[in-house]
Amino acid sequence: MTLFLARFLHVRRTELGRTLQVSGFAMVLGWAMYTAFNGTQAIFLDRAGPPAYPLFFVVLALSVWPAIALQSFAIRQLGVARAFRYTLLLNAVIAVPLFVAYRLGESYRVSFVAYVVYSVAFEIVMLQFWTFVSQYFNILEGKRIYPVIAAGSGLGYIFAGAVTSGVARATGGPELLMFVWAAGAAASGLIAYRAERRLYRPPVEDEVDELHADVREAHRRRGVLRSITESLDYLRVSRLVLALVLLGTVLLVVMRVSDYLVAVIFVRSTRNLEELTVLIGNAWMLSYVVQLFLGLWVTPWLLAKAGVKNAILSLPVATLIGFALVAFAPALGPSLFLFVVRNGIQTGVDDPAQNVLGGALPEQVGPRLKVLQENLVLPGSAVLAGVGLLVIGFFFGTASALFLAILGLFVCLAFVVAALWVRSLYVNAIYQRLRAHTLSLSDLELALGRPSAQDVEELKAFIRGDNPELREFAAAALAQLSPDNFRRLAADLARSPDAGLRRLAYQLSPPGGLDRGLIESGAADPDPWVVAAAALAGAGVTPPWVDSRELLGRLYSSGDAGARAAGVWAAASGGGERAWVAESLSDPEPKVRLEAIRSFARLKGQVPGVAAGLLACLEDGNLEVRRAALRQAIRWKPPAAQAAAYAEALLKNLAFGDGGCRRLAGEAIVLQAPSAMERLLELLNAGTPVAVAAIEPLYRSGKAELLRRAAMHIEQHLDTALESAGHAGRLAALARVAGSGAEDFRFAALRVSLEDYQQHSIELALAALRALHEKRGFARVEQALRSGDPESRAEAVETLINFGPARLVEPLVRLVDPESFDGAPARPLSEEEVSRLEAHPDAWVRRAAEAVSGRAGESMKDLIALKKVPLFATLTLEQLNSIDRLMVTRRYHAGEHIFKWGDLSSELYVILEGEVRIHRDDGLQQVTLAKLGPSSVMGEMAPFTDQPRSAGAQATVTTVTRVLRKDRLKAILHEHPEVLLEVIRNLSQRLVVANEQLEAAARSQAEAAEAAPAKRPARTALASRSRSR
Repeated sequence: MTLFLARFLHVRRTELGRTLQVSGFAMVLGWAMYTAFNGTQAIFLDRAGPPAYPLFFVVLALSVWPAIALQSFAIRQLGVARAFRYTLLLNAVIAVPLFVAYRLGESYRVSFVAYVVYSVAFEIVMLQFWTFVSQYFNILEGKRIYPVIAAGSGLGYIFAGAVTSGVARATGGPELLMFVWAAGAAASGLIAYRAERRLYRPPVEDEVDELHADVREAHRRRGVLRSITESLDYLRVSRLVLALVLLGTVLLVVMRVSDYLVAVIFVRSTRNLEELTVLIGNAWMLSYVVQLFLGLWVTPWLLAKAGVKNAILSLPVATLIGFALVAFAPALGPSLFLFVVRNGIQTGVDDPAQNVLGGALPEQVGPRLKVLQENLVLPGSAVLAGVGLLVIGFFFGTASALFLAILGLFVCLAFVVAALWVRSLYVNAIYQRLRAHTLSLSDLELALGRPSAQDVEELKAFIRGDNPELREFAAAALAQLSPDNFRRLAADLARSPDAGLRRLAYQLSPPGGLDRGLIESGAADPDPWVVAAAALAGAGVTPPWVDSRELLGRLYSSGDAGARAAGVWAAASGGGERAWVAESLSDPEPKVRLEAIRSFARLKGQVPGVAAGLLACLEDGNLEVRRAALRQAIRWKPPAAQAAAYAEALLKNLAFGDGGCRRLAGEAIVLQAPSAMERLLELLNAGTPVAVAAIEPLYRSGKAELLRRAAMHIEQHLDTALESAGHAGRLAALARVAGSGAEDFRFAALRVSLEDYQQHSIELALAALRALHEKRGFARVEQALRSGDPESRAEAVETLINFGPARLVEPLVRLVDPESFDGAPARPLSEEEVSRLEAHPDAWVRRAAEAVSGRAGESMKDLIALKKVPLFATLTLEQLNSIDRLMVTRRYHAGEHIFKWGDLSSELYVILEGEVRIHRDDGLQQVTLAKLGPSSVMGEMAPFTDQPRSAGAQATVTTVTRVLRKDRLKAILHEHPEVLLEVIRNLSQRLVVANEQLEAAARSQAEAAEAAPAKRPARTALASRSRSR
């Protein structure tokens, strides 16, 4: 049943639970909000009358804009979830005063103000709802799931229409609908509270998320006007942005005129408030029945056949027809058609098409367009429509239905023209993105639908082009969009010198599209992938080519890894045996294993006997294979017999050295191995990367008991970290008093270990908060928290306090404040304090405390020496220990060469004791470039360049060094990429110094030239006479 439902809704099985819960939430919220919307609208039209609509448009626009700004401020201060809950609570409360106001007197003023208040509340609630929902689905999931959630809202709107009509008939009016609003808002608040704690949050961060976050942060820092001004620049540089802004403006003006026209006819067609309420409820119910039908069944077919380029014309044309019908017969029937069709097509067809339409813009432009839409188009179009209708009413009196219908026709003609302009620019933009390799095949299919003859010729031109990637993409697109045209081109492609095109010719040609001669020619191709595709094509002819299976068998049993990979691919594409996929997961070559995992994914996990091979790939020595296997582990549920081994493999990956593997393993445990969640608690005592990798799935899982235990663990760490930070502050003050180089290595080790533990606790708390709060919002807070700018850090701390929860945030704020422990006294730790530290939860603190007590610690001396090296200064003692084990110690006597100028060497040296002269001695002449002492690094670039030494190094006194070879440095960089960042930082500093020296030399030459201008012609003349001889 679960699998059937997932397929029916076009979502993955692992997403089904979240999808159904959020869709149910959307249904409850939509039912509550639209029921009250119907009631307040009916009272407004009955008491204030349709002529009040133009003024309402203006007031609403001027009210919604500051309300949205206030909502954004609330989200920054409280976080998405808390701000949403408070908004719902306010809605539940405010419904009661509105009901009381209606009971006291439904005057023009009361009905007008109540309708404005409710409309603003409705806009804010729905905006916050979609912001709240975006926490639980990443960008790719959202493309599949948001239409299902929208369908849930649609069902709620349909129920709202039925409830509106029922209550109005039963009570004679819509006033009691306010209590439906209050009850629904309160229930939605409880659902949101439960969802926040029980729904899984995906950890994926997308580039689009980051771009939106950047624009939002700039919007906050620079102010609304400056942000709008910067966004307006895109109107000059992009005609498509200008056209979209114009289209949005005309669309909203058309909507306002349509609302006004329909309101006039609805009021004229009913006798009292009860009839008007029932009519409005039924009209909205019918609209969303149409929207649901279009959204679930018609729109996917329409986009596939007609494409977005044509789908965007459906709303303007349908609205134009609606206005024409009302102009011809201004009665209830045509107005209902205009109302239902316009609303149904807008939400069922045009909104999904507009979402795809934005994909034609570069990623960095989308957020700017959103700024323009929210701050100019939405309020501006409402004001424009309202003021225009008020002016018309001032000069011509109350507008009749016929007059409004004719006005709507003219405005709708502008709507059609704007849509046609967008269509032409959209197609051009799609081809520009195609040329830039920034378009997926599915996006191209949605954009074009069934291609025109011009589109086909455009794709053929790409196939004939010089870019191999673009050629293959265009060929695949032509096969997908126009199989008949591809069939006619397939024979030429099969003879192409490009192996990729030859493969696609056999792979994508329809059954029977290639003759046997071409298939036999492909079977003899030197490229094994072409051979595999030709064998598949041969199996599709009638009668099947008898050599196909034998040919695939030879590929699969070949000694060449590429041929075996091609055989596995063919097995997943309908040829060969599916068992080959399972067997190839154990192939000795990573290339074949990787193709087997990809084939497993294409077959959607329907491969018998795959469990053992996939479990082995989860612990594969090849990082690319391991990551690919973990991506499939997120979607694949193992058989019961392998469940324990599967969970164990995921837990091992959670403790693996690669951050990507840790993140994927955490997600897979939550979704596919919840029984292993208890084991994650054990990993919270591991090193920082592993503990962070364990804490995030625990907090994202929505398991209340596990979350409580994890929170208790972090709180204990934070309490201990506060005490440790106080000790570290005292030791740091003592070191400052003692002076540079005078600090005892044992106290230095204790101080560093305490600081490491402090940072460990900070990272754990941040990981928990990151999992609790909205992705984009908290990412910006975390970035500011880590910045060196005091103002940014202060703002981040304030936001962090508002986000909560207090039990995590309050100690965290003290720990991240660099000044919290600066005033600690320069006093050594007492024996009792050191003794207590020997029972510290962190192993390195315990070891350092034992060293201070004199029981051990000589090994700490080398680690502290490494810690003083800038290259390793950011690493913890545990990380330094893993590096120290890979290094060897070498001693040099005074005058002994460590390496010579021009030597080929790939070793990095760290000076522990002594002094080294860096030189370029030439014969008897000594040229000293620098002298390096303890904690200096030599030859840090040698492992990366394999070039001869650019200078020599000689010990001037007895010198002790630690040496790291190239092969071992690569292992360190893989496990600790922060070391590579330090290398890059050092190189950047050298480049800065070199540039400054070049600039200084250039200035010196220029000054010398200005000081002796008369000598230059003489030298030039002399040179001329020399050349003439």
